[in-house]
Amino acid sequence: VKCRAGQHIPPDGYWQALREYADQHGILLICDEVIAGFGRTGKMFAIEHYGVVPDIMAMAKGLTCGYVPMGAVIVRQHIADHFETNPFVCGLTFSGNPIGCATALATMKVYEEENLVENSRIMGDRMAEKLQEMKAKHPSVGDVRSLGLYGLIECVKNRETREPLAPWNAKPHEMVVMGKMAARLRELGLHGLMRWNWVFMSPPLCINEEQLEEGFAIIDDALKIADEAYEG
Repeated sequence: VKCRAGQHIPPDGYWQALREYADQHGILLICDEVIAGFGRTGKMFAIEHYGVVPDIMAMAKGLTCGYVPMGAVIVRQHIADHFETNPFVCGLTFSGNPIGCATALATMKVYEEENLVENSRIMGDRMAEKLQEMKAKHPSVGDVRSLGLYGLIECVKNRETREPLAPWNAKPHEMVVMGKMAARLRELGLHGLMRWNWVFMSPPLCINEEQLEEGFAIIDDALKIADEAYEG
């Protein structure tokens, strides 16, 4: 999942083809799970959706839910074995921080005990339905994309041309409509991330259906502002 670059979902066979190509040419396949990992997409790690095992996987954020800075890298056994006889000598000021490690262990326990990954899958299915409802109702919604509890609404001026409501790398004066939408969300009690013409959503993994409905009712209201700017 491309996360902040538009949250595009890879097509069927994409990751499998990458794995095959990497194996054929002796290339290490690296998977960045910093944002998408730890239940966000309805699986513990997003790569699990595709049945592919990477050689290296980076993770952070959900590892401690942001309470304590913590990141980690997992490698396959053949890579770890290399460093048994070829030490990688480096110094990291805060590596192996005991508070960070303890926080990560406690976080993992919560994921398991509260069944948060499964809840992300169930509520993610419901969120996908709500996103489709927004697309059907609002002409300014050019596309919606989601995987688990990680979703996005793409706002456009025209559905046929897919001209974005705010261009890529928009200047402040080009973000007026999206800015009004963001202000409306805050006014109604919902914090939303806007980036150009994209409305990102990543609700807490413990969200229930009632809370999801409440959030989308607010998004529904804010999208009326985008509809007023629709030129299609």
